[in-house]
Amino acid sequence: MRPTLAGRASAWLCRHAPGRHTLVLLHRWNGLALALFLLVASLTGSLLAFEDELDLWLAPELRLAHPAPGQPASAMLDPYALRERVALALGPQADVSQLILHPQAGRTVRFLVGPAIDRATGQPFRLGYDEVLVNPHTGAIQGLRDRQRISLERSALMPLVFNLHHSLALPRVAGALVMGVVATLWTLDCLVGMILTWPRGRPFLTKWKPAWLVKWRAGFYRVNLDLHRAFGLWCWVLLLMLAWSSVMFNLRDQIYLPVMSRLLPFDYSWRPAPPLAHASPLTAGPPMSWPQAHAMARRAMAGFASQRGLQIDFEERLSYDRRRGVYAYMVHSNADLRSDVGNTGLLIDAASGQIRGHWLPTGDRSGNTFSNWLGALHMGHVFGLPWRIALALLGLAVSLLTVTGVVVWWKKRGARQPRSPGAGMKPSASHMVRASR
Repeated sequence: MRPTLAGRASAWLCRHAPGRHTLVLLHRWNGLALALFLLVASLTGSLLAFEDELDLWLAPELRLAHPAPGQPASAMLDPYALRERVALALGPQADVSQLILHPQAGRTVRFLVGPAIDRATGQPFRLGYDEVLVNPHTGAIQGLRDRQRISLERSALMPLVFNLHHSLALPRVAGALVMGVVATLWTLDCLVGMILTWPRGRPFLTKWKPAWLVKWRAGFYRVNLDLHRAFGLWCWVLLLMLAWSSVMFNLRDQIYLPVMSRLLPFDYSWRPAPPLAHASPLTAGPPMSWPQAHAMARRAMAGFASQRGLQIDFEERLSYDRRRGVYAYMVHSNADLRSDVGNTGLLIDAASGQIRGHWLPTGDRSGNTFSNWLGALHMGHVFGLPWRIALALLGLAVSLLTVTGVVVWWKKRGARQPRSPGAGMKPSASHMVRASR
């Protein structure tokens, strides 16, 4: 009888995988090293599945916008007037280099701002905020927020949760490096954990079935061990997705792209353009007015959409990068994964109007499409409320796996401790575990 595919895979693993004892040690100490990081990431990730709703509940004064008395609920300022009012209100210290082109009635508009350059010193001003929440009906600023600030104020809680999830609230470069290493080790641990459940005998499925089940009537240790193993198996594909997408977010150039580019083709045109050689753009304004830049971006997108067969649904935003001399123009198209936010984009040279790069969520190179799906799944940007609920539950599952894994290690550590001479007649913990199996 010809061996099954599962049987052949099992035989291959037995021949080529490291020794089981080595894998057990690797899984044990890797899991212990990652335990605290994964607890923080999983619990904050469960909250971030409902980031917008929680932020709205915690800080309605920043998120809700009401029209002026007598003003129709749908009446909003045009993007140029809105940006101009924000720039005048913040003064010359702030660089407001965005046009928000898709405001929503009843909700504030979010401007990301940076410090302008002091012409006298050539150094950036100190602002104390990086986000401005503006009423699109009236142009009034409803709040300023520093999303990097560590604070337990209600308005700062969700930005803090995001920073803990992304970088442990450390400085961005250091935090991203730490969490990127954690994600890489977690990805490897997912693979090792799967191999450890792989049965070494036949029939394959019969031998493997107990690893997927929990013996609820067994003792505490056995139930804890079964929960750790069975939850890891049932959620394995989703866990691997979260782990590998975390590598993509934090170590994209260092690990993700070198690995994935061997498997799939990528378009790299949407990359940070090199900074301009001369410093004048840092203190000078944009090379053209915002209406002119907007018209230029529309022309460029119309040509690109015609070339790629895209249908443009609405505009999202236009922003200007002074250091690199490029406009980034984002729209929503039939290539987008999200229904409410446009992520189809062009990078346009501010001097020549030429397209320097593009970003398509789908329909471009297969590597880009795969990566965008991976990111959208991680952040809950697809499949609506059911998927966001599943993500929140998956975060709790990661916490459960982490805690049960630590308990398994603690119990085995206790069983390996030398016993006192008077305990010779008592069965050891390891004997009880074997007896319960």
